[in-house]
Amino acid sequence: MNKSVSCFVFLLVLIMCVAFSGVSQGIELNPIKERIEETIKLGESNPGKKIFETDLVKAAIFGNWPDYGGGLIKTKLVNLAVMAAMTRKARKNLKEEDAHAMMGSDILTISYRGGEDVFKIKLSQNGRLIEPVKMARPNTDRKGAKDHIVFYSVSFPYSKLDLEEKTTILILKDFGDEKHVVDFSRIK
Repeated sequence: MNKSVSCFVFLLVLIMCVAFSGVSQGIELNPIKERIEETIKLGESNPGKKIFETDLVKAAIFGNWPDYGGGLIKTKLVNLAVMAAMTRKARKNLKEEDAHAMMGSDILTISYRGGEDVFKIKLSQNGRLIEPVKMARPNTDRKGAKDHIVFYSVSFPYSKLDLEEKTTILILKDFGDEKHVVDFSRIK
């Protein structure tokens, strides 16, 4: 009896420590200043495509990203890290106002690289389909675009998403749809 009471107390204390420690699971909508600064430093210290090898960004990748048939879930922090890395690769620094603008976003963006036959990208959570508020298709009319991988960008309001749930990303194509299951609770 004593052993079960002490296990219960230990478990209760552990739950309280996690709950009050400020450790969050899932996508962070309001990251603290220190977290934002850490993320910028992470991007700057991993310029260019090296950022895709970091734990923060790796958790937001699905499929074969950055190649054909893959995507990137651009949360506020993931987008910030990637932008800081790409800006550093260009031998510049991310501007503070750009970082603040990213933190003020109320949408989750998903970037996907695939063929021209993609006509819609949706999310599914707990049997509920979530339509994008915006889907940007690439302009394949410009010179040289046919030789490159087509790049799509879709946006979903955070307010319609459960940020700690497993989510299916549905890539709807003319021939053969794709499904990618991601766990939002593992992405920051």
